[in-house]
Amino acid sequence: MWWKGPYFLPLALFSFSPDKIATYWTGEIASDERIIFFPTAAHEWNDTHYSVPLHGWVIEPEEDSKKRRVFIKFLSKTLKVSDPKEKEILKRRIRPFVFDNKSSKSPKIELGGQIFKMPRSGKNGHVYDTRLIPKEEFEKHLLAEDGGSSSQDVIEEEVKSVSYHAFDSKSHRNFKGKVFCVPPTGVSVISDIDDTIKVTNSMNKKDLLKNTFLREFKAVPGMAKLYQQWKSTTYKNCFFHFVSASPYQLYEELNDFCRSEGFPEARTFHLKTIRPKDKTLLQLFADPVEYKRQHIEGIIQKYPKRSFVLVGDSGEKDPEIYAEIYRNFPKNVESVWIRNINNCTIGRLQGVPIDRCHFFEDGNELLGLPVM
Repeated sequence: MWWKGPYFLPLALFSFSPDKIATYWTGEIASDERIIFFPTAAHEWNDTHYSVPLHGWVIEPEEDSKKRRVFIKFLSKTLKVSDPKEKEILKRRIRPFVFDNKSSKSPKIELGGQIFKMPRSGKNGHVYDTRLIPKEEFEKHLLAEDGGSSSQDVIEEEVKSVSYHAFDSKSHRNFKGKVFCVPPTGVSVISDIDDTIKVTNSMNKKDLLKNTFLREFKAVPGMAKLYQQWKSTTYKNCFFHFVSASPYQLYEELNDFCRSEGFPEARTFHLKTIRPKDKTLLQLFADPVEYKRQHIEGIIQKYPKRSFVLVGDSGEKDPEIYAEIYRNFPKNVESVWIRNINNCTIGRLQGVPIDRCHFFEDGNELLGLPVM
């Protein structure tokens, strides 16, 4: 039957605008589409080149879609939303979950003096690429990040970044991204987000949903100051990797939260890639042990000469994950810090020496303390 054959897709395209048809074949970004680029971290590939990863999400925003209205109605009923402020936050937070993911898109990128096209995006709209760029060329474009402190005791900030952009030739729009150039030596802080730097109460599923969709994000006291202290005066070449069970649909809100609360700018996010229609609501935020372990191990393997500080909370499986990471990389993991929200004991950190694991309740109690 013809609609199941190879001619169906091209014929179906005639229901779209000329712009849509043209960009389908070229992979360019259509006028009603956009790209969200996530910050990434480059590493030295060899003596002459950097390995530079890129990660974007190609979407068509659905400003007034039926999916969005249904989702809002469902959550409003489930969470018994009546407060006007909560309703406005809900509408804002829901938007990325009903974006139309655009597959087969191949953005044109300008980065480090090179112009190239990324591979085609997948069904979930996410597009990935890794480029090997000569060190001399890449380093010409490095920009220093704001150290966030004017103290005389500041350790010189050496983590820099390169900005890049995707563009479409018709509308001349630019979609900006950033790659951090993480030095081969120094300290990387691998941090959870929910109940580690942001109050979520993930152990109570109703609170988890309310804190995610109905309330402005609230920082765990003292954590932004602590991370700034570690970055500015404690560790040299300090960089932050946020590895979380939260989905990429919350990236922009989480990034804005980190910026407004004063967390260091030298950070990447490693979140879950999901399509909401494939999951139930609570499954979107389930703590994926294997996912977090693989991402953390991948980061450590990219920077074998760096030391790592692991920071999480006791609400889900962070202690067990971090203990396994330590057992696999005892020479790389400098210390493990667990925010204790449910009377966690040292028994959950099997194999981690007692002088390398620490419990705390908020960041303020750690300010000014010597670190291991």
